[in-house]
Amino acid sequence: MIKRTLIIVLFLTAFQPSVFANASLAALQAAFIRDNDLWVKEGDKEEPITYGDIIRYPKWSQDGYWIAYLKGTKDGDETFSSGDLWLYNSRMKKHFKVKIYVSKNFAWSPKSNQLTFLVKNDLFLFNPDPSSLYLATPITKNVENVSWFPDGRRLLVSSKKSPELHSDIILSEVVFDKHKPKIKHIYTIPIGEDEYYVSTSAFKWSSDKKWISFLLIPTASLSADSNTLCLFSFNGQIFKKVDEMLNDENWFRWSPWKNQLGYISGSGREAQKNKQLKTVFVPGLHKDMLTSKGYVDRDFFWQNNHTLIVSRSKESELVDIDKRPLPSLNKINDTQVSQITFPLKNEGDFAPQIVHNQLVWVRTNRRNAKIFVSQVDKVKPKVWINHVTVASWYYEKWHWDEVLDLYQEWGERRD
Repeated sequence: MIKRTLIIVLFLTAFQPSVFANASLAALQAAFIRDNDLWVKEGDKEEPITYGDIIRYPKWSQDGYWIAYLKGTKDGDETFSSGDLWLYNSRMKKHFKVKIYVSKNFAWSPKSNQLTFLVKNDLFLFNPDPSSLYLATPITKNVENVSWFPDGRRLLVSSKKSPELHSDIILSEVVFDKHKPKIKHIYTIPIGEDEYYVSTSAFKWSSDKKWISFLLIPTASLSADSNTLCLFSFNGQIFKKVDEMLNDENWFRWSPWKNQLGYISGSGREAQKNKQLKTVFVPGLHKDMLTSKGYVDRDFFWQNNHTLIVSRSKESELVDIDKRPLPSLNKINDTQVSQITFPLKNEGDFAPQIVHNQLVWVRTNRRNAKIFVSQVDKVKPKVWINHVTVASWYYEKWHWDEVLDLYQEWGERRD
């Protein structure tokens, strides 16, 4: 009897990792773009959602029942930063058109099925509920960017004090009540006569919700080469300009449980040159540089407070395309670095994310793309999604949020 029990225990132990892996994979959900159409994959099952359209920027609602996306025009460019905002309901299998000329920075509330979006600089709120008659509610005007507070009940917005180029940037809190939104001034960012900041990025909160990171963005021609990463204490007492970096909100992320911000620094629009991963602690603002000499970092994601997954390649000048190095994934644990993926010479691994203890990333050869998946602690790459539309890129900086969004419950998100 004892021998039989021991055999069963050993059998279950031997197969436990694969059982856990399959369970985690079954829980994965992705909204992705294939041949410009929207598709959904859940576990091993995938299905098309649109037919013959040009779709970009899919975004899951917090409950996983809705996907918001932008639709472009068939006679236009396949790369666009604004378009017609649509919603797809996975239960009803229906699409709802919300508004035209919507910017790509639309965002779901972390706590409810409410969606904010901008039409030019006009801010709207949309609640996809039949009682709302599917009508968007105007909130306020002259907004540069907007993010939800972690509580899902308030908004943080940035706006220019006046149309003048050198006018200050105002940070305000929008609180909803039964009658109309109330707008409360939080902080004024002074803009000097020799500065050309015109906007901000979206805002990201530290784990204790006391610090906010964001980019100050100058005029378009300057923004292509350099933007200013900033830290702001929500009590309004501390505002610091931290470093220069490209205009990519995925290139700065808070660690999961500490007030430590990771970001890819470096001016110049070439992503394969002068791009270093750094961390900064608040409030002390001590910085650590994590990029090895002769290399650049192209994307990253926190595995935990001490470990990061980094898309890293050799540093290069802007040589012929087929001679530009493409990245592999590396794991940085404190000061130790180890390569964990080994793509072919003409392929590169980008956009690492961790969901349900699964490491998910994009592999591309510039002509097509695939989504790979693996357990985090023991990397054995497996193709999860084939034939994904290749995202747009500019001087080797790729924008994979155009074509992929992984569903994550709010407690899992590490934006």
